[in-house]
Amino acid sequence: MGRVKNYFPGGNTSKGFHSFYEYLPYECDRIFVIKGGPGTGKSTFMKRMGEDLIERGYGVEMHWCSSDKDSLDGLAIPDLKVAFLDGTSPHMIDPQYPGAIDEIINLGRYWDRKKLENKKDKIVALSKGVWNAFNKAYAYLDEAKLIHDRWEEYYLEAMDFQMANMKTDYLIKDIISLIRVPYRRGVFRREDFADEMGKERHLFASAFTPQGVINYFDELTEDLRFRYIIKGRPGTGKSTLMKKVAQAVREKGLDVQYFHCSFDPDSLDMIIVDDLGVAILDGTSPHIIDPSREGDIVVDMVECLDIDTIESHKEEIKEVEGYYKQVISKALSYIQEAKSLHDELEEFYVEAMDFDEVEERRRSIVDKLLG
Repeated sequence: MGRVKNYFPGGNTSKGFHSFYEYLPYECDRIFVIKGGPGTGKSTFMKRMGEDLIERGYGVEMHWCSSDKDSLDGLAIPDLKVAFLDGTSPHMIDPQYPGAIDEIINLGRYWDRKKLENKKDKIVALSKGVWNAFNKAYAYLDEAKLIHDRWEEYYLEAMDFQMANMKTDYLIKDIISLIRVPYRRGVFRREDFADEMGKERHLFASAFTPQGVINYFDELTEDLRFRYIIKGRPGTGKSTLMKKVAQAVREKGLDVQYFHCSFDPDSLDMIIVDDLGVAILDGTSPHIIDPSREGDIVVDMVECLDIDTIESHKEEIKEVEGYYKQVISKALSYIQEAKSLHDELEEFYVEAMDFDEVEERRRSIVDKLLG
């Protein structure tokens, strides 16, 4: 059986829907872009494709939808260098090199148009309702970001940035000590820069979904030798530390996977350096991760805080934190409303689809890929 890795290529964030779809078909030579309305079987098409290939021993990447944790937005098969992408809204994707690299799979070929035309008014109304619910959710997430910024300010006031820089420098040296970079005719020297920067890949390992905050941190790091778990508070430099380490590692020529924060995509929740078997991850709320195995190392950024300063703002911090949670809860309720309306919308397309034809198309593609 092949191995499965789970990711989110997009997210419902404080900046609206944020996408890293360009990094989904990472180093793939062939890309299938699937078109079709809600309920036309795009996710099921990819799931069955993945299941087929897993049974045949291929490792696959499952890229899940942030607006429905049980629905797929993409599938990548690294060994075959093949990817399948949902090419419909909100991640509108069109082939860049039709026929040569990219191919469209149009599931709209397999629906009964008359059945959809008869439900036109309801389809339009529900579609508008979905987008209105998402717009409200994004407005609340934007408000939550402003509150979070205020929350951070209390900790920024208390930060000893010199100590934070020392912790970062120590961590960089610790990780760099694991690297042996080829340098001039087989001689290895860790202190030198590589000829080329390492590659970067950007995705999400967590998401705000209708089912709550979901993350794949444990799954994505289960085979790694070392996990540096960063503990801290808002504004204590967890993301900045990860960015500096990632830059230092890439300067040594190693590839880095960047996993962005599902709330603020400008911040990082985790980086992974597969070549070293190393992950650095944020182990604080909403995805609390504590040391649980050999190779887990805690980096405590709370040690960089002046406790007296924090204590003097204790009541304000508590009030802001409570307000932040209320607004996040409101945003989540609208994401759930959008999901409910989307489920209703899907029913009209499900009734109009010929799924036997869809399945026949899927099998023909599997045969072609493996032929």
